[in-house]
Amino acid sequence: MFEKLKDFISSKVKISDDEILLVQPYLSVKKYSKNEFIIKEGNYCQFIGFLNSGLIRSFLYDNGKELTTQFIFENCFFTYLEGLLQPIPSHKNFVALEDCEAIILNKADLPKILELNPKFESIFRHLLFDESLMQIKANEAERKETLTERYLKFLQQFPTANNRIPIKYTASFLGIEPQSLSRIRKRLALGRK
Repeated sequence: MFEKLKDFISSKVKISDDEILLVQPYLSVKKYSKNEFIIKEGNYCQFIGFLNSGLIRSFLYDNGKELTTQFIFENCFFTYLEGLLQPIPSHKNFVALEDCEAIILNKADLPKILELNPKFESIFRHLLFDESLMQIKANEAERKETLTERYLKFLQQFPTANNRIPIKYTASFLGIEPQSLSRIRKRLALGRK
């Protein structure tokens, strides 16, 4: 159950299994059903999660319209990042697109874990850096790349996306209408860009 998390941590920092086991008493496993809200707008997020299986969509409302901000696939951490260091309510929703299993760490236990071993602080720095870098790249891509290029890059990053994510959510994430994404998919299927 914790193997994927161990593998992820080991990929970021050189750490022994015994060191990783120090954290295990602070972790719990939570299952979410398809379409279940994991974090709701206006609520305080009290945890950091690692997605063992399933798929999560993060979205917010803009003038009553849902805007997809992120997809969280297996082997990724998730939380309301803006509320990680200070207690502010979430302005986003996180909902399970599939049945999910996550490993959960209560945010109140984070200082204890960081005290256990300095390597854990390094892991969290990596996570924050990766999240920031992802946001920067997404903003740059939106300004520089065509919709087709952004869609192809999305598929490269998430090869199973078309089979797992409804087109309306992918279109929302890319900032286009579903009909426009359908036309892009059709052109690509015909071998044209």
